[in-house]
Amino acid sequence: MNKTKSILFIIESLHCGGAEKSLVTLLNNIDLTKYNVDLLILKKGGEFEKFVPKEIEIKAIEVKESNFLGKFFLKMKFFILRKIFENVHNAQLFWKAYSNQFINQKEEYDIAIAYNQGFSTYYTVEKVQANSKFAWLNTDYKKAGYTISKDIYFYKKLNKVVCVSKENEASFIKELNTVNTTIETTVIKDITDKKVIEKLSREKTPENISNENITSIVTVGRLAKAKGYELAIEACSILIKSKLNVKWYVIGEGPERVNLEKLIATYKLEEHFILLGFKENPYPYIKAADIYVQTSLFEGLGLSVIEASFLNKPIVATNFPSVYNIIDDKKTGLITDMKPSAISAAVKLYINDDEFKTTIVNNLSSIENTDKEKSIEKINNFILNLEK
Repeated sequence: MNKTKSILFIIESLHCGGAEKSLVTLLNNIDLTKYNVDLLILKKGGEFEKFVPKEIEIKAIEVKESNFLGKFFLKMKFFILRKIFENVHNAQLFWKAYSNQFINQKEEYDIAIAYNQGFSTYYTVEKVQANSKFAWLNTDYKKAGYTISKDIYFYKKLNKVVCVSKENEASFIKELNTVNTTIETTVIKDITDKKVIEKLSREKTPENISNENITSIVTVGRLAKAKGYELAIEACSILIKSKLNVKWYVIGEGPERVNLEKLIATYKLEEHFILLGFKENPYPYIKAADIYVQTSLFEGLGLSVIEASFLNKPIVATNFPSVYNIIDDKKTGLITDMKPSAISAAVKLYINDDEFKTTIVNNLSSIENTDKEKSIEKINNFILNLEK
């Protein structure tokens, strides 16, 4: 079969994260006999790079060389912009300060896809040559701190914006309305592969978190403010004060580690709230846990919650908008307010009511999930429609 389309995916890095994981899953399911696919990234060396199919070339974004003085002025420019525009997202200010340092792509593609908001989208619009350009939006645009007036120039130059949930799309459209602009959008859920997750969950781990005398809780997510770990730590403190023997394990790495370690020490939870760091394979930990908890303040979709549901884990999740598309409250999990007291109360319900917990697990195990197939079909149709 002749390869009819050349496609370039652009993402900042393949370090641990929901968008990065989703992209790698997509790349492993796209028809590489039909499409020439390249992947362009700014920061090489991410943990997920090894999972990119060998047929896909991973290219590095080219950056102009700068001497010491040039680098100093660029840093000063960014610093001044940060002081002037305190409420503008760092990605927006970074592009304003550094965009001229990035070299235009010479190769032309049929389709260019920025696989997340911010840098990837800006770079795709201004530096990539392609007949059609698209951007994936995998966060709540407003809650993530983006300012639409700073981004509207870029989004107007795209053929379409793909949102990973209806709630994500609604949030974005609401922001577009504030600047009297309409942009074509569609919804395609992040791709997750249940069979792969189930297989990976059977692997052994260095740490044994399963103990019949201890309730083990697992949370997976980047150590970032958006994940609401302060809520989790306070909820853990409430559980310990209630004389419950729990250990709460967090899998992920990120910029908030130092702050979270200080908070853990403040609550004297060093033996109960444990930051395990990044794990290439988090699924055996989820499988071994008694309860999975997600305390996010906002999510584009909530990929980790979906993955925990694939492993039939009793789930507690805060009430970020897209969670209602993942969990049926009190039937396939518990949705709580974003309060430590509410989160701890939900955990206690699972601990104290075995019958309720078993009902949740049985309900989860009876669900037939076809999201992966639907998303791949949508993406294939998405590309095929461009060929007409």
